[in-house]
Amino acid sequence: MEITYSKVTRSLIGNGGVTRLYGEALIFDLGDKSTAYILPVQHDPNNTLTQVYEAGVLTSLGIKNSIGSLSEADFATLRDASGRRPFKLKTGRLPVIVSFKNETDPKTIFEIQSADFGRYFPGIHFTGLDIEITTDPITNKLRERLPWLDTAVAPGKIFPRDPPGVSRPRNELPFSYIITPARFFGDGSR
Repeated sequence: MEITYSKVTRSLIGNGGVTRLYGEALIFDLGDKSTAYILPVQHDPNNTLTQVYEAGVLTSLGIKNSIGSLSEADFATLRDASGRRPFKLKTGRLPVIVSFKNETDPKTIFEIQSADFGRYFPGIHFTGLDIEITTDPITNKLRERLPWLDTAVAPGKIFPRDPPGVSRPRNELPFSYIITPARFFGDGSR
């Protein structure tokens, strides 16, 4: 993922900040045990998918200010960042991790909680997630791996959805009902 942080000045609502995220979900190949995908979103308690890396990188670097109130010192910390470090988010959540019973059928998607890795991938234990600051180019392998992501079909035809006329409260929807292909990519790469 590539994240750009910018300061906004002289807007109609005053000063603030903006981010732009480029890249795709991380492909976590587990050999003959299958593959997990680490998406650039988090699954929050309201059963919505929200951005994760933009705030998580700040927290991981020890920056306490939010995106809208980054100081010059915070921007200097971002510019000088290098190396590898544990990913931290103030909420303690991690990015969404998914897998498929069959990668060619997106309707077989399921979410994996980090503590349950061994349940889905026997012998695999998730110990944490690190971020690494690098100058390597962004990869573009996800659409090759999951070609159904490269379609203009409505998300309801790719992932399961309730039939027309059926409406459930958002907090009762299964994960497969709230995911869309766009959630596999940063907002600048969709």
